[in-house]
Amino acid sequence: MINYDPLKLTLKEKGKVLSDFRELVGLNAKTQAQISKNEPVSISTLIKLCQELEVPIEKVIYIEYKSQK
Repeated sequence: MINYDPLKLTLKEKGKVLSDFRELVGLNAKTQAQISKNEPVSISTLIKLCQELEVPIEKVIYIEYKSQK
């Protein structure tokens, strides 16, 4: 499962909100909604967010793995 909690923390640390990146990264309402619902977005969007925030991808997304038994 995808989790964007690291992005939320990074934005808070930097005093930003996701909508600040609409123009810079090309985020639209649909993409913002996907992020808020922990749904997948394109890797190019994630890369742009990382570049604008100047952080590694670990500060934007976390992938939770279910243990396989």
